[in-house]
Amino acid sequence: MADASEAGPAPATHNTVSGGQARDVIQGGVVQIYPAPAPVRSLNALPPRPAALLGRSGPLAALLALLAPGDRAAAPTAIAITGEGGVGKSALMAAAAHEAHQWFPGGVLHADARAHGGGEPMSLEELLGTWLRAFGIPGDQLQPHRAGLLGQFKSRLWEAEEALLLLLDDAAPDEHLVPLIPPDGRHRLLVTVRTAPEHASFAVLRLDTLSPKDSLALLAAAAIEPVPPAQLDEIAALCGHLPLALDVVAGRLRDGDDSAQRILAALRPPGERLAELDPVRQAFEASYQALDDPDARMLRRLGLHPGNEIDAGSAAALAGVSPAEADRALRRLVRAQLLRPTGPEGRVRFHDLLQLYVGELALQEPESARAAALERLMAHYGERAATADEAWFDRERGALAAALAAAVDQGRYERVGPVVDHLVAYLLRRTRTVDALFVLRQGVLAARHRADHLREAELLRMMRRHYRALERWPEARSCAEAGHLARIRAGVRSPELDDDLGEQAAERGDHGAAAHHYGRAVRGWALRGDRHRLAASLLARGDAEEELGRARAAALSYRRAVATAPDGDLTVVAHAWLKLAGCAAHRHDRRQVLELLRRGLEAARRSGDVRVTVEALTLLVEAEQEAGRPGAAEQLLREALSEAGAHHLPLLRERLLAIKWPSLKLAPEPAAATAPRTETERAPQEPPPAVPDPPVERAAGHVRPVLLRLLALPCCGVLWALGCLTVALVEGGPVAPWPAQLALAGGTAWAARRVWQRSRGSRFGDLAAVGLHRFHAVGAAGLLAAGVRSGAPGGSAVAAGLLVLHTAAQLWPAVRGRLRSRA
Repeated sequence: MADASEAGPAPATHNTVSGGQARDVIQGGVVQIYPAPAPVRSLNALPPRPAALLGRSGPLAALLALLAPGDRAAAPTAIAITGEGGVGKSALMAAAAHEAHQWFPGGVLHADARAHGGGEPMSLEELLGTWLRAFGIPGDQLQPHRAGLLGQFKSRLWEAEEALLLLLDDAAPDEHLVPLIPPDGRHRLLVTVRTAPEHASFAVLRLDTLSPKDSLALLAAAAIEPVPPAQLDEIAALCGHLPLALDVVAGRLRDGDDSAQRILAALRPPGERLAELDPVRQAFEASYQALDDPDARMLRRLGLHPGNEIDAGSAAALAGVSPAEADRALRRLVRAQLLRPTGPEGRVRFHDLLQLYVGELALQEPESARAAALERLMAHYGERAATADEAWFDRERGALAAALAAAVDQGRYERVGPVVDHLVAYLLRRTRTVDALFVLRQGVLAARHRADHLREAELLRMMRRHYRALERWPEARSCAEAGHLARIRAGVRSPELDDDLGEQAAERGDHGAAAHHYGRAVRGWALRGDRHRLAASLLARGDAEEELGRARAAALSYRRAVATAPDGDLTVVAHAWLKLAGCAAHRHDRRQVLELLRRGLEAARRSGDVRVTVEALTLLVEAEQEAGRPGAAEQLLREALSEAGAHHLPLLRERLLAIKWPSLKLAPEPAAATAPRTETERAPQEPPPAVPDPPVERAAGHVRPVLLRLLALPCCGVLWALGCLTVALVEGGPVAPWPAQLALAGGTAWAARRVWQRSRGSRFGDLAAVGLHRFHAVGAAGLLAAGVRSGAPGGSAVAAGLLVLHTAAQLWPAVRGRLRSRA
């Protein structure tokens, strides 16, 4: 060490110090003070400016407004940018920092907390140490504990002469945010965080995905070769308009060796999409790993939900917790940006890509847990659908249909029926016939697997009716054949069969047979006390009587239907009033026609059934027009056209448009009447709906049991009796029992065919057939006694046994149904 004279060190007068600088040196009791180096300050740590920030002009302007100088007392001291992983929070923060740094002459501090970025997250102590060193505090002067570090940090902020901007990327809210809030209004803390902070000092700016227009612009700018907009639109939709996913795809488009068609082929399969967008999967994985165990378990169970939106009741059923606990968990997951709220009712949904990721998590659950969750969900839907209003079905119809399909796929057949009944009723009220066919198909499959053949037949009948409404005749015929076989296999002659036979006879134009079968159904439903089905059969019998020209009998059936229908069955009541108006029209009683049509319209509106409401409006428009009241007709016509257009009823709309112009000619403005119809007023040429195939591919499985039940055993009895008769004639022996046995076996086969035939028969023939069909075992017992007396007990026992087996085969389905209902 040289002295002031620049002379070299003399022996024993100086020490040599090496290895670094020293400030305070004590030598021989003499303290020599050397000035310490000035602290190094680094307060200009701006993150890199993003190259492009498409679609973020609105959020950027809102963020700059929060950072802009002005009323510091009113402005927030802390701002949090929240959003899903990969939504572009860091890019927005960097762009805003570059725009706003001139408003903060004191400098900019920046740090990446790495809460979700992989690796070890930065602790609060490490963060405070980093920023305090940026203020120029040496490491050996930092306090050794959190409280001391916070004190030093707050002191530096108080002592700062000018405003500072603090930037913290990828923060963990509980660990990093609240202690860092500036102590006075000059400074700003700007953070990106996935879980929105709840502290009142934070202004929260939620960042959403890009709009389709901005997604398209981003991909088009990245593509080296021109790409058709339709392909770019599809790529953007498959990426869910998530900026991180779009950046991955944009990188591939910049590669001249890649193509949009290849990218689409890779992204289209849902099971492969996240594998192609691996950075997105990593971002979702980081968010999931940050959850505690109960919320992580809830998220996995939500992945089992088949719909796009979830409410607290469905979440509670899936997770096996109370609705209140599920609601709290959903709110926490919304704060963590893993769910998106869809309205004030508490319903939530996933981002499309996140739903794929959560679906993968759900598959990690044990099979028993997944099965129990679906069981609870279907039970919840069954209970809720029984009392739900139209608004609930409007929200849940997609999830209900998907849950039904999942329940059938996983064998939860017993839970399907209650949901099918209520969902189909709602869909038909909303004229969603194709959707109702899809739901009915699931009901048929479930009933078939449960061997509930009566239920299967009834649902097939409903499908046939709606196929006919869509003019899909081959499908309707397939359902008719399969339904009839299912009814035969059920083994019970029921009013449902008579309704079915009446409907098929009416389709063939055999209205006499239809009236006969519907009359039998009316008597059967009256004995059972089922007022709903009784009213429907009365309505159908009235239609058959009207086709036969028996107007008085038809009107009587319609009035009985009105009187019989239960209070909630307003659709049947509305149809009956409209039919009665048609009967009155034949008598040219306009006043009564209008009165009946108004009653029908009132009942239709109260029922909520759109189709019957439009039918009533159409009939009333025609009646008002004939009565010379064009003003009333015009008002009703506008309402009918609006309903028909809104609910996709093209046939009714065509009928309305056909009567529109004569009605307008009677209106006071002739100019409107003579105006040509525009393209928008013409009936739209809609493509035929994509209806499901009827579930009859396994209906042939009914043929063998049906043939066995109806004909095989009686035919065996006939052959046995013929053999025994031949032996008796050749070898000698009692002959008398065998002709009786032949008669009884042949009569049994005739009765079985007669019971299940599809045409009308006499009342006496029906009674005889039913008696033989159900109770021929009594005759078999008599034959057995006669055979014992005549000396042929063995042969008679075999013949009687065959007939007893036939009786058991007829009665077993009914017994099995009763046992199942009791269980």
